[in-house]
Amino acid sequence: MRLPRIVAALVLAVGLALAPAGTAQAAPPGTGYDYTDPAQTGCSASAITIWSKDLRHPATGVVNGVMELRYSTVCQTNWVRVNNYVSGAAARKIIVRPRVHAPYGGSLEYAMDSTVDVYYGWSYGLQFYAPSWVCVEVGAVLTLGTEVIGQNGQALDQVC
Repeated sequence: MRLPRIVAALVLAVGLALAPAGTAQAAPPGTGYDYTDPAQTGCSASAITIWSKDLRHPATGVVNGVMELRYSTVCQTNWVRVNNYVSGAAARKIIVRPRVHAPYGGSLEYAMDSTVDVYYGWSYGLQFYAPSWVCVEVGAVLTLGTEVIGQNGQALDQVC
């Protein structure tokens, strides 16, 4: 009987055509939060401050603000929040998630955000999925015109 062999060959060909190519792994859970607003996603509702640092004027040492690393216990995301003490100053918030291998396989890809706004008081940048086993690098700079009036003292601080 020729028909069963033809049907079997046809089923095999269709199955191979529909099968995923290579051994691509699914994106890690939580990466859907990458480059999103923590308030709009609801992640800020479960946020805690896990690290903070004064933003000092590089010449005078005067504290003109403070930066915080925030962590959502529900979403497992991090973002930088700045309290800018100087009216009219621009606050740059920087966060970097280096590429890391996930303990369950796969990896979290490199992600970087640098959000700038002129806002007196609290403002924040975008968030990235960064569960407790991920270290991030953070920084902040306050500028008034072209003058740096506050910074975290180095390019970026690593927080684990």
